[in-house]
Amino acid sequence: MKNRDDIYLLKQFRNNKYLGEGLLYSYSQVFFSDNLILSVLILLVTFMVPQSGIAGLAGVSVSLLLAKWMGFDKGTISRGVYGYNTLLVTLPLGLFFKAGWALVIIVLLASVLTFFLTVFFRNKMLKSGLPFLSWPFVISLWIIMLAVKRFASIEFGDQSLFELNGLYGIGGINLVHGVDWLNRIPLPQGLRTYLISLGAVFFQYNLLAGLAIAAGLVIYSRIAFLLSLTGFFTACLFYSAIGLDINTLDYSYIGFNYILTAIAIGGFFLIPTTFSFFWTIVIMPVVTLLAVGMEQLLAPTGLSVYALPFNLVVPVFLYVIRQRKSRSSGLFPVVIQHNSPERNLYAWSNYQNRLSRKASMLFRLPFMGKWKVSQGYNGKLTHQADWRFAWDFIKVGADGKTYQGNGFNLSDYFCYSLPVYPAADGVVDSVSDGIPDNEPGDANVRQNWGNTVILKHADGLYSKYSHLKPGSIRLKQGDSAVASRELALVGNSGRSPEPHLHFQIQAEPDIDAATIEYPFGYFLRYNNGTPSLIAYSGPNENDLVCNLNADQLLRRTLHFIPGQKIRVDYLESPDGKLMQSEWEVHTDYFNNSYFFDRQSNSTAWFVSDDQQFYFTYYEGPKDNQLFTFFSACFRVPLMFDKELIITDQLPLSVITGSWLRWLQDWMAPFYLFLHYAFALEFLNTDDTLDPSVYMLKTSTKQSVFHKNIQETEFQVEINRGGKIRINSSGKSLCLTTIK
Repeated sequence: MKNRDDIYLLKQFRNNKYLGEGLLYSYSQVFFSDNLILSVLILLVTFMVPQSGIAGLAGVSVSLLLAKWMGFDKGTISRGVYGYNTLLVTLPLGLFFKAGWALVIIVLLASVLTFFLTVFFRNKMLKSGLPFLSWPFVISLWIIMLAVKRFASIEFGDQSLFELNGLYGIGGINLVHGVDWLNRIPLPQGLRTYLISLGAVFFQYNLLAGLAIAAGLVIYSRIAFLLSLTGFFTACLFYSAIGLDINTLDYSYIGFNYILTAIAIGGFFLIPTTFSFFWTIVIMPVVTLLAVGMEQLLAPTGLSVYALPFNLVVPVFLYVIRQRKSRSSGLFPVVIQHNSPERNLYAWSNYQNRLSRKASMLFRLPFMGKWKVSQGYNGKLTHQADWRFAWDFIKVGADGKTYQGNGFNLSDYFCYSLPVYPAADGVVDSVSDGIPDNEPGDANVRQNWGNTVILKHADGLYSKYSHLKPGSIRLKQGDSAVASRELALVGNSGRSPEPHLHFQIQAEPDIDAATIEYPFGYFLRYNNGTPSLIAYSGPNENDLVCNLNADQLLRRTLHFIPGQKIRVDYLESPDGKLMQSEWEVHTDYFNNSYFFDRQSNSTAWFVSDDQQFYFTYYEGPKDNQLFTFFSACFRVPLMFDKELIITDQLPLSVITGSWLRWLQDWMAPFYLFLHYAFALEFLNTDDTLDPSVYMLKTSTKQSVFHKNIQETEFQVEINRGGKIRINSSGKSLCLTTIK
């Protein structure tokens, strides 16, 4: 019976673990963080005034229990999303009012009201792609502070007068003496006010609270800490410039608006870069004007502005950023939130290096074999103005000529009558046919596009194939086009002095529609016969290019779908004991696939798109088998070519426990000196015609200012049985799909 009770309690603990996580993260979520150390530090800070800490803890608990009982998503609850606004509302209630049943009732009602407002604002703002921040806190606390003025049974009483009792309860008489000594340190006025403003976020107006939170910020994010300093002291400079008394920040406690706004704009909702820091500085005077103006507006009501300037400026600024037609300003919204400015920056930087122009549709080159780009973007001949984003493709011989013989006949040209394929699946939107081919050297400028097919791939996304051979178009309007099936043949119709294929992407279906800049998914570019893999880009003029021809063995083995389970057999050393673990394949909220290793609580996100398999991000410890797989197979093209060498960069966020990474964090928005490189080359196969095993050599290298400091090599075997074997430094593992 006892054993059954223990099992029952264990299950209950596991089932409700998300509530405990949600409670803790409600504290750090105020700073957009899921850092446990910062959460604990803030929790302790709130108990410097015990009654305030208890009220805050009770309020968060009520909100999370409401979320559970009403059936809200456990993942959202566990991140503290439904709790942090309630925390900010109930903390001052415990601070401003005397204990009693009236206070208990007020805390309970405030928690319910704030929870409902949180759900409402979160839903409404998410539809606009904007954060709801702490609007529920501001509105709830305003309502409550106005209402309690009419409540005769509740008594006002500043509980901060008993702050020393709270400190004594946390750390005894030594802590009390330490705080007294700290308060007597002659700090510069600006620094003192900054620390008090940090504590004021949680209604603790003392240096110790500010120091504890500042330490937590540094642990959570060096960039967030830098931004907090940047935002606050920029506001201080503006105060001085326009003649405002900086000492007003000490008794009005609105300085946290500058801190939170700076973190939000400079590094959390936007990628932290030099430009985001610049705009943080620019926007601070606006926050100051709002803070001072709203103080005057609210003065007759006796209400504080609280976080109102922060809640107004951040969503408006982000909304303005999203309306741009160009991102030349250097401001990049965070698409997938990693809850840390550093992780956001490193993931984005890695994405920019390897897939900087990734698009929603994976386009292939519209032909088979190796072709040359005779005219690319902004070509001197015809690719100008609205039609500048286009390519002309031709076939060339060993001598670089486009024809054999004297070139007087169309049949002399290597690409004439070669098949053209859809760049992606779609539907035929329109067909123009019946225009005769020109003799070599001639051109039809009246029907300049010649025989043309326009395919629709999605709303606002079309591809166009021009100068086709008359009568060769295989499909008619409304037919489905499949990338693997022939569309037409290359001709010489329209404004085409010699046979070639004109290809472009456009947003409108008209035959003379303007082109748009849009990349191909993957292709090989040859330089002196050596191929290099190009991802999410377009070929340049004179490039020799061809498609990747996916190998079926690689494609099948590296194709993972949600619901699959992977058995992992591994040895930690050559003479070690064979051990086993299991991974699961899932998808997240953004439909990104990932491996989850429950044993080590680690996660590795990946993409397998029939052209290549690659990882995008990793979270968890670095001494397990999933990280070995992540490192060894970081990027694998689904084709075999012994001449092909793949290079890439791993995200710097996977480097942990290094003082170099810590130093890089401080400099990351301005300069990256730390690099984590990946390389792959194909060694051999057991049978070139019908392979059952592929051997790969991969490596990772950490470098500082381009000088290698650490290197790891892997031997990877991929076989027909669906197994992936990895060996490195005496360690080995074997992956087998079991479901």
